Amino acid sequence: MAYKDILLHLDSYPDATPMEVVDEATWVCAALGGAVTATTFQTRLPVKSNVIADRLIGLSQLAEEEEARCQDNVDHLLARFAEQAGKLGLANETRPIEELYPLQSERLATVARTRDICVIPYVGVIAPQTALAEAVVFSSGRPVLLFRGGTEPPRSFKRILVAWDGGRASIRAVTDALPLLKQAQEVRILTILGDKPTAVGGQADELLRHLAAHGVQAEAEEYTAAGEGAGKIIERVADERGFDLLVMGAYGHSRLREFFLGGATQHILTAPIIPVLLSH
Repeated sequence: MAYKDILLHLDSYPDATPMEVVDEATWVCAALGGAVTATTFQTRLPVKSNVIADRLIGLSQLAEEEEARCQDNVDHLLARFAEQAGKLGLANETRPIEELYPLQSERLATVARTRDICVIPYVGVIAPQTALAEAVVFSSGRPVLLFRGGTEPPRSFKRILVAWDGGRASIRAVTDALPLLKQAQEVRILTILGDKPTAVGGQADELLRHLAAHGVQAEAEEYTAAGEGAGKIIERVADERGFDLLVMGAYGHSRLREFFLGGATQHILTAPIIPVLLSH
């Protein structure tokens, strides 16, 4: 069993996670192992209205209708998850959370702190989902696994690519991914030379030694950036080689609730071509 305590986030507002993606997310959780808690937000909309606004456009009524639509989405999402988890034999529970719309990212990060890993599927307009993922990665202290819905994610993670630059975030990601790395059939360590000062030739040698001490046999290779962004190189290698999962550290910091991300982190976070495990 890789992870014993998994959190799965499903979108209920403004658009609900499609039911087929709920199924895919449940498969991903099954590949991670352990018990799964599915959560979604019962959205509360902070309406600043007055008598004139209510008479002209019925603002309060519109907010109530949107909240009712969200509640319907919550009920259907969690019921679908429970049904699919039951079919897969997954220990599971559902947890709807009532929260104001602007505060949901911070709330999800708080909930994720007491879980081994958080799974977030991307689908449709991804800006709100990216904000949720950023909050979990940078504020929870726990890893997040992202995947794009509708892409038939793998039912197991047998071939894993690790993006390695020798930095703090990189080793944190490797440590968080160890339960999966120990079960993988192939682990490849990829270093992009010329991207960061810490990413130098032979950088992966000590990581290979460390992984071997944990029973993980891995191989390393290096690419030279040569003006191409590290994120694009990592993505291309992951896609062309048919890896099931990408593991990488997330670089960035927050200021006034806005995240300033490293280039590779930004690229992978906003457009994950394969499932990616990010840690900070």
